[in-house]
Amino acid sequence: QLLVRPVDETAQRAAQCLAALYAERGLALETELAPRTPPVPHDPDQLEQVLINLLKNAAEASAAGGRVQLRVLPLPLPGAGRRRSGRAAAGAVPAGVQIQVEDHGSGIAADTLKTLFEPFTTTKPGGSGLGLYISHDIVKRHGGRLAVSSEPGRGTTFTVELPLENHGGTS
Repeated sequence: QLLVRPVDETAQRAAQCLAALYAERGLALETELAPRTPPVPHDPDQLEQVLINLLKNAAEASAAGGRVQLRVLPLPLPGAGRRRSGRAAAGAVPAGVQIQVEDHGSGIAADTLKTLFEPFTTTKPGGSGLGLYISHDIVKRHGGRLAVSSEPGRGTTFTVELPLENHGGTS
């Protein structure tokens, strides 16, 4: 069931679920919750599952002593002014919410990126290759989009974009 509520709460619950894993691995999880982020329709349990998967993957990709960043930001309307950082310019009307999970791990090879959201694609020994496939499907059903950018040797950023209004998510 989709509820119109702040994504911040869901993101914080996901981070709390993995606090022990991050402590065990000696990682810092830095959370940035932007003010004036609009509430968006989402199923809190399903979105939490997506964020737990992304945060767990980021932890597994990071070396001890590393850091992972979790950001919840307003998503500007297409064509609205943006600063170079990708954050909405002051006064821009939000189109929804953007959630970013960024690690500074080894990155993902370009050939793997092409099939990352397909079932059974994994780079982890013993991994099922279903986590990102399921996460991608959940985000699509919310009318949103899940994207990835990665640079080998520098890290990976997963971005979830959720619209203010869900129009069925059939794309």
